[in-house]
Amino acid sequence: MKNVAKVLDKQKETCYYANQLYAKKDLYYMPLFTMSQLKGPNGKCRTKSLFYELSYYDTTDVIFTTKEHDITVKDKLYVSLQQLFVKMVPHDPTEYEFAQAVFGSWNVWKGISEAPQIKPFVNHWRNEVVVKVKSQAIQAIAEEMKSNGRSSFSAAKLLLDKGWLDNDTASQAKKKLQAKEQEEENKQALSLLENDAQRLGLKVN
Repeated sequence: MKNVAKVLDKQKETCYYANQLYAKKDLYYMPLFTMSQLKGPNGKCRTKSLFYELSYYDTTDVIFTTKEHDITVKDKLYVSLQQLFVKMVPHDPTEYEFAQAVFGSWNVWKGISEAPQIKPFVNHWRNEVVVKVKSQAIQAIAEEMKSNGRSSFSAAKLLLDKGWLDNDTASQAKKKLQAKEQEEENKQALSLLENDAQRLGLKVN
């Protein structure tokens, strides 16, 4: 295992790639971990032995923690795979780019994520990603609605259609949205009326 400073530098580098990867699809990067770290002498992918909490006190092959944040034990840094996952996967729900950036292999990630002892943790991370994506979407929609931009109606409808509001809030929002839509329809009708009146030489107060 690399020393703490090198591992930290490598992690920062990977997080940088996580942020830049989706804007620059052709960006070349080295995976965070090597195959010699991820596979045993027999060529099979390591699973629970990679995680501090699942290694049964034999930390020879450990590089990860199942915890939410990185931990350091006896001057050795164990990387939170959850933290990397939740940071990267919202940008790519297929998890492919995450697998390549961290492991350099889709098959390695598939083997780790489907291991019986690890699968419950991965399912929890995936649920967190869903919540994160939902939160980001709601914030984006709310900002659009605040701006009263041209897409504000569509944004409000999307927020309601997705069922992301509680019943009372959704009911009130629908009433306000309907009133706003009626107001816009009235403005459009008045505008058409004014145009027709002007064409006929009439004046509309």
